[in-house]
Amino acid sequence: MGKTRPKKILLVDDEEIIRDALGGLLKTEGYKIIEACDGVQAIERLHGEQFDLVITDIKMPKKSGMDVLIEAKQLYPDIEVIMITGFTSESPDKALELGAKDFIYKSSRIAEFIDMILNAIER
Repeated sequence: MGKTRPKKILLVDDEEIIRDALGGLLKTEGYKIIEACDGVQAIERLHGEQFDLVITDIKMPKKSGMDVLIEAKQLYPDIEVIMITGFTSESPDKALELGAKDFIYKSSRIAEFIDMILNAIER
């Protein structure tokens, strides 16, 4: 029996520190992480390869996380997408309506955040 490939996550955030911290943490869990620094780059990556999960910030220059969510769901209707935001004024309703799996605030406890990711990708 062959070795199964690591699950591939598209991590989208315009803040490098978030990509580094979250990406590093997920890599230690055995996931393959592909990063995008904005919505435009994320959408290009979605057209170029397939992912098991997308984690995207909502507020970014050029194209937003909502644009990434819509594009991801159009290309891959079954893909899981987790929305993250640093703004507590941001409402999860629209993102969840458009098919997001979860909506979390960057201030969330890290253990809960990792549990959400594991739940989304290992279902």
